[in-house]
Amino acid sequence: MGQMVRQTGAETRFRWLSHSRLPIECDLRRCGWTLEDSADPNLGAIGLLPFAAVDCVGAIARLEAVSPGERRLLLVLGIDSVEQRAMLLRAGFADALGNGTDIVELDARANRVLEQSRWMPREQRLGSLLLDLFARAAFRRGKSLGLNPREFALLWRLGETPNKTVSKETLIRDVWRMGFVPETNSIAVHMSRLRRKLALVGLHDCIDTTGGGYQLNVPNDGHAIDLDGDATILRPVHDTNEASPARLQH
Repeated sequence: MGQMVRQTGAETRFRWLSHSRLPIECDLRRCGWTLEDSADPNLGAIGLLPFAAVDCVGAIARLEAVSPGERRLLLVLGIDSVEQRAMLLRAGFADALGNGTDIVELDARANRVLEQSRWMPREQRLGSLLLDLFARAAFRRGKSLGLNPREFALLWRLGETPNKTVSKETLIRDVWRMGFVPETNSIAVHMSRLRRKLALVGLHDCIDTTGGGYQLNVPNDGHAIDLDGDATILRPVHDTNEASPARLQH
């Protein structure tokens, strides 16, 4: 098949997450994409991971360690088992493809994932705190806070306007979907639980009670939220033997 070049935007970038040679059947440059050389995760670029690039022991641990932000832009290649592909999709990976997938189909699937990633804000990064909207989960350096849906919704809403007070009325409207403030301490109870879970991952005193509302502080000095941290990242490894995803099926 000859080179297939079409008009693409600056954001059609991909990474090949293996030290092995990029095979021609996976080379999206044939379809007008740009290959990034950096091994660091880039949430604006599609990641291609050949599943044979990890050994049986390291395969599952490596996939489980991928941060939620990266999973949504990561296509796992070379998975012929329908059950294993379904398992990876349920785990939040962008796509899972079998051996022999044509470059035209790979291009279409990668473009679909990239377009979907632009539909809405999928995450918030507040210092070392990562909020994953689709998973309804919050992480600090890859460690989950274990929030329930209401606690996550509160943290997400406060994170939309960091360092600014959000009134109780606004929280009731945006989180509880109610048009009035009920005669209950439900907000205070949920906020107390949220603060406790933040403290368990080292984020102490980052939510203040202010006059009539609450404020999420993201200070530059990193006392409450460490600005140097980041979620777990995925890095290329050398190809070894065919991997078995048995452990992920538990």
